Amino acid sequence: MSNILYEIKIEIFKYVDKPLDLILSNSMWKVISQDPHARAEWVITKYGKARAIYHALRLGNNFLTLDVIKCIISKKAIFSRYLMQRLLLQYWQYDRRLIELKVLYNNKILQVINEHKLKVCQEKLRYYWASDLSLPVFNYLIDHSFKLYGISLMLKGNDMELFNLLSTRFSNNKFKLKNLIFNKKFIPLLPSSKFMYYSRYSGKYGYGHDYEGINQLQIIGRTIAMHPELVNWWKQLGYHEICHELNNFVMVGIFSILFPPTLSRPSDCPNEFEVCRRVRLLTDLGFVLHNHTVRDIVFILSIKLPIISDVLFKAFELIRNAE
Repeated sequence: MSNILYEIKIEIFKYVDKPLDLILSNSMWKVISQDPHARAEWVITKYGKARAIYHALRLGNNFLTLDVIKCIISKKAIFSRYLMQRLLLQYWQYDRRLIELKVLYNNKILQVINEHKLKVCQEKLRYYWASDLSLPVFNYLIDHSFKLYGISLMLKGNDMELFNLLSTRFSNNKFKLKNLIFNKKFIPLLPSSKFMYYSRYSGKYGYGHDYEGINQLQIIGRTIAMHPELVNWWKQLGYHEICHELNNFVMVGIFSILFPPTLSRPSDCPNEFEVCRRVRLLTDLGFVLHNHTVRDIVFILSIKLPIISDVLFKAFELIRNAE
């Protein structure tokens, strides 16, 4: 009976969005929160199987123990080759105490230099998202990735770059792209939640080392806009969050394709019905033309507005009426 009650508590715990308040309220929930099975269930429920390992790594050493990562993987979380490639780029550690001692015992002239170095190191430690990953967890991930991918692991490779190059000739490389997604489980890293939308002031997307770069996401967005079947491939893999995470990149991408910089006359523009049809192909998959997306599209195409404004705003109206 007690085991059944314990399992019920884990079921409750995994649906708690922010468990800290619950943990502080009762010692029983603190015990539950330290259970590797409960932690694995929570991170998979909150972030999905496609993002569970990624977010577990971001939560750091206090959350991700060896038992937790084993539980997450045993529950069929997606472990992509690309994630392992990126993890290798981030994984390293400073001896904090050694650096502090060097600052403490050096003379005043060198201390100024070393204090600056210490600050630089501390900034890097905060910046690299897997820098505090424990060695047992890292070793387990290496071993598991070799079991999954064998000689095709390519730890020094870059699946994002491979995807970008293959997608330039989509028809010729369709089989290779399918292999990359289904067999190597390629999923891009998250765009930064703070900079998921195009900045109308800087003209750039922001990202950190634990997020995907702007150029890569723009290429993926345009590729999906041209070849929407990619979305179904990723959803079949288990990456169901694709429409939410890449929504703005894809919607901006399709309008950038329909209204390229080379347009010089209104007669060169597609009509509003063709624009609506192309956008509907994406909205039927789950993408949404949000108000902020419309603003970003108008901003990006602002130079061409004297030429395309009539078609563009009629297309927006048709799309809104069809929703």
